[in-house]
Amino acid sequence: MMLTFLIQVLLLLAALLYLVPAVTDSGVAIRQNSAFRGVLALVVIALINKIFWHVLAIAGVGASIPVALFTAGVVGWLANSLAIFTTGRLMPGVLYVRSFTAAMGASLVLMIAGWVISLFLL
Repeated sequence: MMLTFLIQVLLLLAALLYLVPAVTDSGVAIRQNSAFRGVLALVVIALINKIFWHVLAIAGVGASIPVALFTAGVVGWLANSLAIFTTGRLMPGVLYVRSFTAAMGASLVLMIAGWVISLFLL
């Protein structure tokens, strides 16, 4: 279980360090291409994402999980994009985010990478 988690984190880190900058034309990138900064960014993105989901649920976005399922993950994609964009603004020395559009591209890449990683590890 712990080994699977570590492999997931390392593969997501690789996606954040190499795949996201390539797809977003360096619109979202880890500063100094550092693995430590990458892990730090992943942790902060995950925490902010968790907070956004709770805010959406409290705000009554129609019980956000059914809405996310109904809209094929668009709500999740936007929440992840907002988490990436916010992380870039809160920690500019760690994560560079050019625009919200670049954050949306990065979110899509990370969501697809996470799905593929989970598919192969389960």
